[in-house]
Amino acid sequence: MKELPERYFTNKNKVVRLGQLLKEAFPKKTLVDKNCQKVMSVWSEVVGNEIYKSTRITGIKNGVMYVNAESSAMIHHLTNFEKYAIIHKINNIIGSKYIEDIRFKVGITE
Repeated sequence: MKELPERYFTNKNKVVRLGQLLKEAFPKKTLVDKNCQKVMSVWSEVVGNEIYKSTRITGIKNGVMYVNAESSAMIHHLTNFEKYAIIHKINNIIGSKYIEDIRFKVGITE
């Protein structure tokens, strides 16, 4: 058997890429933060059913919540008329200044 490059790891049965082993050992963190889960669970209550159906939270990082919306018209409405009310409602539910800003972009909402 010829020598394998360092990026490979062999076990008795098969050759496995080191990157694959690391992915299995350290799964990518998802939205598991309790506050983040809380925000996602109350999103429909905070924004209402119509906006809820047209948006999707894609993540929260460093106090910034990222939200995909169906259209640029929806983003315009949310940014100019709803953004600060949404932030205020979410922070009241959480009980701290968890969300400082919301960034909207057109994207998949399913």
